[in-house]
Amino acid sequence: MNYRSEPLSRLDIRRYALSIRQAVLPEGNLWFPIEEFLECLSELPGNEDFFFECVKDNELPPNIHAEYSLDENCMRIKETVYLGACDGNGRDRMTLAHEIGHFLLLKHSKLKLQRCFSSDVPCYCDPEWQAKCFAAELLIPANQVERLSPEYVAKKCGVSRQTVNAIENDKYVFRNLEQ
Repeated sequence: MNYRSEPLSRLDIRRYALSIRQAVLPEGNLWFPIEEFLECLSELPGNEDFFFECVKDNELPPNIHAEYSLDENCMRIKETVYLGACDGNGRDRMTLAHEIGHFLLLKHSKLKLQRCFSSDVPCYCDPEWQAKCFAAELLIPANQVERLSPEYVAKKCGVSRQTVNAIENDKYVFRNLEQ
């Protein structure tokens, strides 16, 4: 069984992430303070019922680093993942951004999530694809990194080199989607 959400294009997600970056950061900043943003989410209008909690690592399955529950409007994060994100670990920062993507795209944006018994869910309707794109767009502003080396982007954006390589291989990421 798969899940399906309302369609969102990469450009839609990019615009949304950019609007958040512009509201939170001074122009030109590459590093997005993901843990500070997470800590402030419940203070934003309409998010008062959202909360997150750091849990002991054994409270989530070994292959789950964090999760967002739409029913509870709660994010649970393994303690080591949260601390890793605070220390600048790229994978852990992406994990937080990914789960924030689920929260913002599913709850705050009022997108519907549907059970889908077909394996043919287009990527733009896949909530996992949408959250991955959101995480990448939030942490790596395509409009600011287009001509920078992958090593520099990884360091200045606080993501792993693997993430930058994966994004570089996506032909739509480092080019203007509006052209």
